[in-house]
Amino acid sequence: MSQLAYGEAEHTDNNIGDCGAVIKPPTPANPEKNAMTLAPSAPLNQIVFGPPGTGKTYSTVTKVIQILDPKLLAQVKADTTLSQDAKRKRLKLRFDELLNDERRVRFTTFHQSFSYEDFVEGIRANLSRENEVDEDVSALAYRIEPGVFKQLCEDAQRDPLAEAKAGISPNANVWKMSIEEASSDGQTRQYCFAHDEARIGWCDVGNLESEQFEHDENLGVKEKSSLRNFGFRIQVGDIVVCLKTVKTIQAVGVVTGPYVYEETVPVGVREDYVHKLQVHWLATGLNLDITSINGGKQLTLQTVYRLWNMSWPNLQKALTDANIELRGLDLRKRDEQFPYVLVIDEINRGNVSRIFGELITLLEPSKRAGAAEALSVTLPYSKTKFSVPSNVYIIGTMNTTDRSLAGLDVALRRRFEFEELMPDPDALKGVVVSEGGLSVNIAELLRVMNERIEALLDRAHQLGHAYFMELREDASRARLAQVFKNRVIPLLQEYFFDDWERIAWILNDHRKPAGQRFVQKHGKSLDVLFGENHGVQAVDKRWCLNPLAFDALASFAGVIDAGTMGSAMVAKAPEQDAKTADIVN
Repeated sequence: MSQLAYGEAEHTDNNIGDCGAVIKPPTPANPEKNAMTLAPSAPLNQIVFGPPGTGKTYSTVTKVIQILDPKLLAQVKADTTLSQDAKRKRLKLRFDELLNDERRVRFTTFHQSFSYEDFVEGIRANLSRENEVDEDVSALAYRIEPGVFKQLCEDAQRDPLAEAKAGISPNANVWKMSIEEASSDGQTRQYCFAHDEARIGWCDVGNLESEQFEHDENLGVKEKSSLRNFGFRIQVGDIVVCLKTVKTIQAVGVVTGPYVYEETVPVGVREDYVHKLQVHWLATGLNLDITSINGGKQLTLQTVYRLWNMSWPNLQKALTDANIELRGLDLRKRDEQFPYVLVIDEINRGNVSRIFGELITLLEPSKRAGAAEALSVTLPYSKTKFSVPSNVYIIGTMNTTDRSLAGLDVALRRRFEFEELMPDPDALKGVVVSEGGLSVNIAELLRVMNERIEALLDRAHQLGHAYFMELREDASRARLAQVFKNRVIPLLQEYFFDDWERIAWILNDHRKPAGQRFVQKHGKSLDVLFGENHGVQAVDKRWCLNPLAFDALASFAGVIDAGTMGSAMVAKAPEQDAKTADIVN
């Protein structure tokens, strides 16, 4: 596929809708936007396959809208006042919103170096101050980070509208916090829970915003780290959990306001607890073991630090599974969750077994979370339980010339529905290149060449209509020559492994005059080089492009049918016009 901007490389008007799925009446989810709708009946796992240039990547935009916003798709298709280009722009605009703003679409491309660590999770080196103890500015920390698929699955478990109302950030980090010592009477802690706030001590350092604590030699590394985290790093919308034991938490809340320094504390609060954050406590009085969702790690005594191995979706799931009611967070039921889509371009170019690993089984609809036969696995790095949500859709594209469909991983084939997308000459209907009283119908040109390719090779190696789509805007001989020289002929070279004789057959050169042949033999005759009765005719592979042929529209018209060009243009035998071939060389 040509490497252009996503969604713009290959296209055809026929790709607007008609993707084979039933569009149900949408259910509005956002009263302000009225565009976030529940998914229609569409395959959870599907792959669009076909030759290069048939609009596979281009069609994924429509397929994504069909899943995430079927109401808009139906409206655009029904709007007779819009041109096909205008319809496409409207759909692409919505796609970009879903991809960049709402983050309900993720796009990735498989390649030979793509791995399980990129797709699911892996250990990544991080050079930053933001490690758990801040021992050194240049300390190197190794953390388990989610890949594109795991991150999407975690996001799919969330309810963006309910979280927005509760003030939870889309990129919420989870922080561990100790409010008073575990051995204390807990009066300050209970005050904080009752008044929706969190507090820590160290009154002697003054206002944290002055950063005087950074120069206090009486404070250790972890104390400074806790103060730094509390005063600067915790952001509004982040999640905080309050420690109970090294394995359990007793409260979870969302930060709703910035850091505040109170020199005089209210009644019921320890006098040294002058540092405050406004926190809406979602649940208190808990005794929830979070070891399994914290990478198997126990909580430490450091007052405030980030739980790098824990994400809010996993914590929320643990709370929900424990039947803990979250105050102010009215989550949707599983079957009402918003759909999410992962688009995998060139899915057959990666090592599927290596990339999906044990998750290949979990892709089946019957094995998804909430299904009767639901399965989960323990991930090798984070040691957390993982399952694929039922509202996650996967759309893959596959270039059949890279690897035949029969050669695709059998496990993948069994779990995906396949839709073939072949060249569509009708997408070029009405595109005609004219010059000097001669005209070439581009749709017919594509059809004839593909018939020859199918006869000499197979149907999977045809030319896609996208290679010629730019002629809709500039139907000139020069642009057509550019398409042939830079796209069509190099692709034919790859298809036929530089077998120029077959390439010449595709271009109908054997029936055209020498001056109109795109490829020609060159050099001295074999008789001159080797003498008579040499017997090397069959291995003569001396071919070259004829640059003069690209300057004549008749050369392109002859691809369709050399006979239509008149008796003066009937091709001569290949042995003739040797002088012309020598000049071209």
